[in-house]
Amino acid sequence: MSLKARAREKVERAGISNYSFDHDVLVMCGVRYTIAACNCGEPDCDGVRLEKDAAMVNRVLQ
Repeated sequence: MSLKARAREKVERAGISNYSFDHDVLVMCGVRYTIAACNCGEPDCDGVRLEKDAAMVNRVLQ
C-alpha cells in the first residue's frame, strides 16, 4: 500500500471528510501536510506520518 493510500485511510478512519490531495501533499481543512513514512516501530503505528508543510507555514509568516 502506498503512503498516499495509507494517509487516505488514516484520515477517513479519523472521520474527516474535508480533505483532498495536491499531488502527494494532503490538504485537510485548508492545511497542507507532507506525507512521510514512519519507522517508529510502535505496534499500533500505521506506517505513515503527517507533517505540516513547512513551505506553506513560512509563506504565512512572511
